[in-house]
Amino acid sequence: MQRKGAWGYIMSPVTMVTMATLVRTGGHDVTVLDCPATGDSFSDMLATVARIKPDIVFINTSTPTINDDIYAAKQIKAVCPSPMLTVMFGIHPSSCYADILSPDAGIDFCIIGEPELIALNLAEAIADGTDISSVAGIAFLDAIGRLVVTTPQYLLHDLDALPIPDWSLVDIYNYRLPLNNEPFLLVNTNRGCPFHCTFCNAYVYYGRKPRRRSVEHIMMELSRNVEQFGVRNFMFWAEEFILDRDFVIELCEAIALAGLNIHWVCNSRVDAVDETVLSAIRRAGCWNIAFGIESGNQHVLDLINKQITLAQCTRAVSLAKLAGLQVTGHIIIGFPHDTSETIIATERFVNELDLDFVQYYCAIPYPGTALYKDAVKHGWLTTDEWEQWEHNRSVLSYENLTSEEIIRSRRRMMLRWYFTPKRVINTMKNHIKRPSDLLAFLSHLVGFIRWM
Repeated sequence: MQRKGAWGYIMSPVTMVTMATLVRTGGHDVTVLDCPATGDSFSDMLATVARIKPDIVFINTSTPTINDDIYAAKQIKAVCPSPMLTVMFGIHPSSCYADILSPDAGIDFCIIGEPELIALNLAEAIADGTDISSVAGIAFLDAIGRLVVTTPQYLLHDLDALPIPDWSLVDIYNYRLPLNNEPFLLVNTNRGCPFHCTFCNAYVYYGRKPRRRSVEHIMMELSRNVEQFGVRNFMFWAEEFILDRDFVIELCEAIALAGLNIHWVCNSRVDAVDETVLSAIRRAGCWNIAFGIESGNQHVLDLINKQITLAQCTRAVSLAKLAGLQVTGHIIIGFPHDTSETIIATERFVNELDLDFVQYYCAIPYPGTALYKDAVKHGWLTTDEWEQWEHNRSVLSYENLTSEEIIRSRRRMMLRWYFTPKRVINTMKNHIKRPSDLLAFLSHLVGFIRWM
C-alpha cells in the first residue's frame, strides 16, 4: 500500500477483511487491525496484540514497507507468548519469499499468491495440528532451516465462494474520500489480467486468467453496504474492471434497476470502452473512470508492451467525457526507453487530453516484473533499499536519464498540472459543495503536496 499521505486518503482493506471473514467461518476468532486508518501508534499496536494473544498474525505487506513489516513481526513475537506464528501476504512475499524467510526474520510463513483460501487452510492446519507442508501455496523454513515451498494453490475459479467482507470488523468511517469526506469502500468485482505489461506484477497475485464474481453476488454486497453501513460511495477494485463488456453492462443495469443511488469509480484500459458501456456505467452511478495511459510516446508504449495506441487514449477520454464522466489519467515516466524528449512529449500529450485528474508516477521495477529482470540484468538499479521503491521516487538510472532527473520531472509535471488557476477552480467547483467539503479538501492537501 502507498503511505497514508500519498493520496490524502486511506483505502479500505478489502483483502484483509475478506480473509478475516472467511477464516471466521472456520470457527476461529478474528481481529483486524488497520493502524494507519485508526491513527494508532506502533506501541498501541503492540499493546493491542499483546492483550489479544493471537495464535496467528497475518501481516499485509508491500515492497516499500517490507522491512518495517518484518521489524513489526519481530516485535509482535517479542510481546506474545510462544508459540505464536506470523504470516506475510501480498505481492512482495509472493515474489520474494526466499529473501524474507530467514531464521531471525520473525516470519514463519509467506503466502504465495491469492491469499484468502490459503489463509483459511493454514489456520485450519495449525489449529488441527496437521502437517503444514500439506497446505498449498505457502513457503516456510523447516526444522533445520531449509526452505520449503508447497504445491501451488489453484486460483479460485468461483469468486462467489468467497464471503462478502464483513466491514463491522473495522471502523468504516476511517475510510473517507478526500474531496468530500464521505465514507467509501472497495468492492472487488473481478480478478486476473491477460495482458503482459512489462511494469506490472499483478499476475503474481491473481494470475492472468480473468475471473469475475456474479452480478447477483456483487449486488448482495452493494445492498448490504448501503443498508447496514449507510455507505454509498465505492471503488470497483480490479486490475481491469472493464474486461468483460457484457458483465459490466449487466451489472450496471442491475444497479440502476435496484435504485441503490450509489456513486462509484472504476478503471479500464483505453481499448476496452465504447459509447454503450460508458453510458451504462454513468447511468449506474459511476462518476470517474481511470485509464492507464502510461506514456505519450508511441514507441515507449510499444516497448513496455502496453498494446494500446495514442489514438485510442484520445478516443477513450473523449468518449468518457461525452458520457458525462470525469476522467483520471495514470502516467508513468522513467522507463528504460524514456528520454528527456519523450517525457516532454508525454506531458504535452497529457495536457491535450480533457482529463480531470492526473497521477504521474516514476516507473518502479517491482519484483516479478519484466522490468525488474531487465533492471537487474543491465545494472539500472540505484538502490536495494526497498523503502525507496515508491512511485514518487525513481530507483532506475540510465545512461541518458538519471533517477534524479526522473524524480524532478515527475514533481514538475505534478505541480504544473494541479496548481494552475483553471484546474484549481474546476476542482473546487466540481467537488466542494459544502463548507465541510472545503475543510476535508484542505486537510488532505498538505499530505498530497508532500507526496509530490
